[in-house]
Amino acid sequence: MKSLLDRGFLKRLRRDDRGAVAIEFALIAPILFALLFGVVTLGFYIGVSQSVQQLATAAARASVAGLDETERRSLANAYLAEAGTHYPLLTDDALTTSLTYDGNPVPGMTVYVSYAAEGTLLDVANGFLGLGLTTVRGSAYLAY
Repeated sequence: MKSLLDRGFLKRLRRDDRGAVAIEFALIAPILFALLFGVVTLGFYIGVSQSVQQLATAAARASVAGLDETERRSLANAYLAEAGTHYPLLTDDALTTSLTYDGNPVPGMTVYVSYAAEGTLLDVANGFLGLGLTTVRGSAYLAY
């Protein structure tokens, strides 16, 4: 019986490259998947952030058609209630909105929108990376 330390066996083992690709993939895969997860998470955050800001701006813009404060509030709230149909990344139950009407010295309205990240991809990223992204906020001011 030949010894495992036989010179011929060691030479063959040194030249044998079967399985090298699998080992290289095992070393590179965690970095690749982390980068992919980061890109998808960043894209989702940018999309949600843009949607929140755009929702606030569009709600303020929708209120322009009103003649008085009550009608303007009604128009802005009606637009905010339909957020899910206009912005597919936003869910209605995660949105919190408020309106502030200021009449001194120039009448104007500020629309505040915040989106809770709980239960979304951002919440998963918070668990892994500790980003602290719990809410995404946007606001828009419109003077009449």
